[in-house]
Amino acid sequence: MSKKVLFAMATAGLLMGASAANAAPFYLDVGTNYDGVPAPQRDKVTNTSTSLKDEFLFTYQSRTFIQDTNGDGVISAGDNLTTSGGLAVGNLTNNQITGFTPNQVFGTHSNNGYGTNWLLSFSVDNLNGVVTGVNGGVPTFSYSPGLIEMYISFDGVNMINFMNIAVSGGGATGVSTVLTGTADFTGIADLTYANLFHSGNFECNGSSGFYDIWANCGDSGADALAIEFLASFDTNIFVSDFTAVPGGFDLTSNHDGSGSFTVVANPTNVPEPASLMLLGSGLLGLGLTRRRKSKAAA
Repeated sequence: MSKKVLFAMATAGLLMGASAANAAPFYLDVGTNYDGVPAPQRDKVTNTSTSLKDEFLFTYQSRTFIQDTNGDGVISAGDNLTTSGGLAVGNLTNNQITGFTPNQVFGTHSNNGYGTNWLLSFSVDNLNGVVTGVNGGVPTFSYSPGLIEMYISFDGVNMINFMNIAVSGGGATGVSTVLTGTADFTGIADLTYANLFHSGNFECNGSSGFYDIWANCGDSGADALAIEFLASFDTNIFVSDFTAVPGGFDLTSNHDGSGSFTVVANPTNVPEPASLMLLGSGLLGLGLTRRRKSKAAA
């Protein structure tokens, strides 16, 4: 099996039908014991790590330009689009992983200084796609291959690229965005934090770090492991939210979302993009309401 990371839905109930192993536990080992509390006290897995987590929560900004490809003056099927998001659009304050589930509560140290001593963010630059239709005033679209860069910062200024997600496809259902891709450490210049994320239930040659799993156990064979990265972004926007600009339509939006990791041994039933799109549509019944939008300045 190849090294796999899927950018898809993070809602556990919906994912039960997509994968037998979903929302598997993971933890983050930053290499420093920021709160001074030794493991296993306060649920930390190791002295320098967080507790086991099921998912992470994030907020981000995006900017999407839809080219009026067919020249009909409206957003319609066949129009090309480009989306950038995260640090490629805004600052760390509005583009970050905001917390975890389960999160740190009164009297615990389960996040090991997260948000105070270190923080995670991400960036996607010029993810290309095409509008597939407009349903009820809501545009749907599919994405072409692209790259999401993951960052860690200890001061809010210096950003260390520790992992990438190579997007292979996906798109917007009108309710959420679904992306599929592959974890990729190729070209990561500083591998110090490449094993920041750890699987809570799988190891590769004695290591549970994601980089070690990707580098040493991601190929086909009896010991193959696949890292599935599952996430959902709220994207309930309307064509009326876009601002007409020369050549097309522009929109800057704010989003919330959540994501989870699953490491699967010898995976044989990886959800196809079409199935993930159906899962995205299912969020409508769950009442995903954390949506905030703002039109881009001309």
